[in-house]
Amino acid sequence: MGSLFGGGGSEVSQKGIEEAAKRAEQSYFKPYTVTTSAGSTGYDPETGYTNTLAEPYQNLLGQTLGGASSLFGQAAAFDPRQRGQEIFDEQSALLQPQFQQQAQQLQQSLFGGGRLGLRMAGESQGLGAGSGMVSPDALGLGRAQQQTLAQLAAGSRQQALGEQGQLFGFGSQLLGAGQGISDMERQLLAQGVDAETARAAAAYGAGNLAISPYNAAAQAAQKKSSGLMGLIGAGMQAYATTQTSDIRLKENIKQVDVLANGLGVYTWDWNDTGKTVDMPIGVGKGVIAQEVLKVLPDAVIEHKNGYLMVDYSHPQLQGIH
Repeated sequence: MGSLFGGGGSEVSQKGIEEAAKRAEQSYFKPYTVTTSAGSTGYDPETGYTNTLAEPYQNLLGQTLGGASSLFGQAAAFDPRQRGQEIFDEQSALLQPQFQQQAQQLQQSLFGGGRLGLRMAGESQGLGAGSGMVSPDALGLGRAQQQTLAQLAAGSRQQALGEQGQLFGFGSQLLGAGQGISDMERQLLAQGVDAETARAAAAYGAGNLAISPYNAAAQAAQKKSSGLMGLIGAGMQAYATTQTSDIRLKENIKQVDVLANGLGVYTWDWNDTGKTVDMPIGVGKGVIAQEVLKVLPDAVIEHKNGYLMVDYSHPQLQGIH
């Protein structure tokens, strides 16, 4: 069968497979190392991928991440209420000399104007019952100073919260800088992978070009094989539908039907010669070759032994069996 279907096709296919295996091996990732000013990256089948930043970047990464960690720790331990009180105490202490000076100036003004002994009921100044007699001028000064201290307290709380926010902000900036340096490691890895991917793709493309002649030859052999199989199939089908129907090989012939073209359909037994002849005798039903020869000569075939056969695939003979 090898010569019948073009045995060279199997040899071509085997060569193509071997060549493809070689090219496929070349397309696998190979060990490599890529080095830049930022560091180096490499790949080894046994250890996998490796990345190493240059020493200056390693130092910067440690400093930025360490600084960020320290600042975040300070921010987390920061107590805005305590810090706000500290700021208020510091600022209010600075105001005390000014408050004292304002009180002295008011006393001198009252004395010079003859109003030092002026007193009014505290109730009339909004101080409530039982507050006694008060100086309206001194009361006004005291209220003004208390309002200043209240504003100072509110500002102190806001300043404390701002200081805590700055700690978080500075920490985030250092963390971002560290992440930027870490990104350089990923970029190194990507550069190495891209370079090796390009090499593997080129090897794969070269492999396709190398095995294309084998593919073409294999396809041609397959096409030739398919054509031969079609011819053989057609021949086997024709052989299967062509059967012995020579009257000289039959006995006990009985007509059971008539075709539209006038040919009779019979049943019979094979005589001793028909049982031993080296021909496809089929079932004991059908037409008689000698009659068919007169009506459909193209449906009759003479065997090499001289007996007649009928092709039952003929359109006017189909459906008899």
